[in-house]
Amino acid sequence: MSLRLLAADGTLAAWAPASPPKVFFLVVGEGARARAVAAAARGALAFLGYEPAAGRGSPDLSVALGPTTGEDLPYSAELHYLCLKTHPRKPLALTREGLASARAELSALKAHARSLSGVTLEPSSRGVTGYLHRFREALSRDLDFPEALSCVWDGLRPGALSPGSRAALLRAALPALGLDE
Repeated sequence: MSLRLLAADGTLAAWAPASPPKVFFLVVGEGARARAVAAAARGALAFLGYEPAAGRGSPDLSVALGPTTGEDLPYSAELHYLCLKTHPRKPLALTREGLASARAELSALKAHARSLSGVTLEPSSRGVTGYLHRFREALSRDLDFPEALSCVWDGLRPGALSPGSRAALLRAALPALGLDE
């Protein structure tokens, strides 16, 4: 497993750890977007097998995301989802229409999760493996949350995966995106 992150100068760094590394990450800025990006980054790094570095220890890897200024809304699940639809290193286009769209998509995603919560069928290893690989690759590419969300929605399309595989995909993806409840 390797994490490929863009450095501040735009270069791509690939690093393959021998053991689960400790990662220090910093979200530049304050407010609702910084909180959403931090929650999603924590979940994504844990999904990828990295462990957040606590305190002043020496981390194996440093991740800096930001800046995240300009928002004046309180943190909400809808804003969190809207932030996931925009790469953390890009400016967030905060509009009422965008927030309404995020609310509708998040509601649909939660409805899928509720409907699949009781599914006890075994996932098809071939089916869900491809989607989880694509999901992992998206997160490994500089925490590309929009592509990771796209992968989840592709897996939820009718006929794409069996119910057991869709449930397995959501069980893995929602915590990695900071959307678990």
